[in-house]
Amino acid sequence: MKVLGDTFCIGKSTAADIIKKRDVYLREWENNSNSQKQRFNAPAKFDKVNDLVFEWFSCTRAKNINISGVLIQEKAKHFAQQLGIENFKASNGWLDKFKTKHSIKCFRVSGESAGVDVETVDSYKERLPEIVSGYASKDIFNCDEAGLNFRALPEKTLAVSGQSTSGTKQCKDRVTILFACSASGEKLKPLVIGKYQNPRCLKNVDRSALPVSYSWSKKAWMNYSLFEHWIKCVNSDMKRQGRHILMFLDNASSHGNELTLSNVTLKFLPANTTSHLQPLDQGVIRNFKGLYRKHL
Repeated sequence: MKVLGDTFCIGKSTAADIIKKRDVYLREWENNSNSQKQRFNAPAKFDKVNDLVFEWFSCTRAKNINISGVLIQEKAKHFAQQLGIENFKASNGWLDKFKTKHSIKCFRVSGESAGVDVETVDSYKERLPEIVSGYASKDIFNCDEAGLNFRALPEKTLAVSGQSTSGTKQCKDRVTILFACSASGEKLKPLVIGKYQNPRCLKNVDRSALPVSYSWSKKAWMNYSLFEHWIKCVNSDMKRQGRHILMFLDNASSHGNELTLSNVTLKFLPANTTSHLQPLDQGVIRNFKGLYRKHL
């Protein structure tokens, strides 16, 4: 015990107590107990309910189903009723202790990757070498749109403790940006879609000198007419360069599926797989938005 105490800078009695309760600590670790917890009390009065609720919680989250605190409380009451426990109330205090014990925290759900058919993704990846056969990396492109709330301020703030942190209504002015880049890193000029044909910020501005192309639609969204014009411009540019490129894109209705171009071959990704298969969704657009927010 003295050696253990000296090694971990604890007393001999503490080391002996830890060894004595070895099975308790191992059980808590297997149950995903809070790693910051330094003391484990005697078995709780409603341990059976807690175990059943956590087992249900783990199985439900494995299916990517969203769970709220109220749902946990209702499920706990259901289990208590099945076990014949009459004085169990599933109070907010019980819920807080349950979440602390199992290191459960609240997270914002983001992305759509959980709804993807993995078999479809794997099958497409197997066929990918055949699809891109005959194209060099510089001629394999991907295009995708993203909405940008260009005036939105951060949703979180630093503040002195005790000060009011009341917020104001967020500005939801947005534009849509169409990105396109190749597997070798070549970037085509982005297309920015706004709500107005002649916005004030572009008054007396030579649009041809901008680092982006500008177009407009009533809701600042991509539509088939805008996409057709853009992709035909890309086709004309590739024709001047004497290049034939492969363009991967999602199967959104605004992209159509009947365009036949001389120097651009459109390849549509399977439905509901873009979060896994689309290169621009693998952090490229997210990085752009992060850099934009930093400059803003």
